[in-house]
Amino acid sequence: MVVVCGGVEEFANEIKKTRSEIELDKIISLDFPFLTNEHNSTFISIPSYGELKRNLIYSSKKVFVLSIARIAGFENNFKQTIKKKYGKSTIAILIVLKAILRNYTHEFERIREVMNRLEVDPRIEIIEEKGRELRKLTDRMEGLLQMILELKEREIKAFDTALIPFEYELLNTEARYLLERCRSHMYRISSLRTKSEMQSNRELNDTMKKLTVIMTFLSIVGIVVNVPGTVGAIFGIPALSNAYFESHTLGLVITLLLTTTISVLLGYIYWRSLRLRR
Repeated sequence: MVVVCGGVEEFANEIKKTRSEIELDKIISLDFPFLTNEHNSTFISIPSYGELKRNLIYSSKKVFVLSIARIAGFENNFKQTIKKKYGKSTIAILIVLKAILRNYTHEFERIREVMNRLEVDPRIEIIEEKGRELRKLTDRMEGLLQMILELKEREIKAFDTALIPFEYELLNTEARYLLERCRSHMYRISSLRTKSEMQSNRELNDTMKKLTVIMTFLSIVGIVVNVPGTVGAIFGIPALSNAYFESHTLGLVITLLLTTTISVLLGYIYWRSLRLRR
């Protein structure tokens, strides 16, 4: 008989009725799959994404399930298998494992979609965030695959792979494939980090070039102001002015205008040359 529980408290109460010594609170706090098989009972705990953080299965004389999987009505699809010994527990565990694998696949696709956008705009803070999420998903996938293998290698009665040879091999293959995709995208995270650093360096170089142009422009302005001021100061010395320029005021004005114009023109040409080289 398979009993579908509606929450952790209900699941815990059902476990207590069987006089099991499982420390449920400690197991729920784990962030990786957990499997134990003792005294003709099997307990499985697997984390997932979404509102339900843990998927719990306890198989003894009855099978208690708390999961994101839709367990109700599964007998209709496996009528021949559930009639066999350990058939119900085997199918219940299979359905939960497949549901968790789909859950992990959806999480992977969500991360992958963000990474695709980061190819266009590689922002380092988002890259680091998705890197942590992908690392966590990869760890969970490694744990899930290890559990799938252990269920067969340890010959756990509650999960008799001989009853579902094709379904088990398909589940194993899909889990391996998703794990490889997660691992390959960890290298993609490194590539995005490099791309982000290159973009940051380009932006820094552009900023430095802009600052260089601005400083050059300010220097040119200073020169433009200082040249006529210096000339005017020299011409304004009383001894020189009275001796040489008192009768040539027009020449003095023309000289000031020419020196100012030439300094402005040369400064502008140099500033334009800097902008063209950017």
